[in-house]
Amino acid sequence: MTLEQQIKEIDAEFCEAFNRGDLDALKTMHEDNAMMMAPDRPASVGGSEAVVQDYREMWDAGWRNISLSSVEIGSDGNLAYHVGKVEFDVPTKEGTTKRVAGKYVDIYRRGEDESWKVHLTCYNLDEPLP
Repeated sequence: MTLEQQIKEIDAEFCEAFNRGDLDALKTMHEDNAMMMAPDRPASVGGSEAVVQDYREMWDAGWRNISLSSVEIGSDGNLAYHVGKVEFDVPTKEGTTKRVAGKYVDIYRRGEDESWKVHLTCYNLDEPLP
């Protein structure tokens, strides 16, 4: 399987896990020392536990129906990057939902078992949350 196929498979698994609220599955996709850089907050540098806490907060805030699409994937040795677009539904103050778009960069690292795991995610949104 090519790197592009592997990363797109991880993306599909990520979306399925996030959309069903499966935080344990999300944790296994990240390295133990993973980090997340989300907008308007300090970086999560406490490893996969801290990253999963960020996902828990998103889920608890009502983020649903996440989807990812690739823009560019590349690698050099045991490091790979993935630039993509993200969309998800968020609740509004009016009690409806709004589709929100953004972009992200994931840095992957290949482990000794040859599997790729997310080391760093950095994302931001195209507009403020409603």
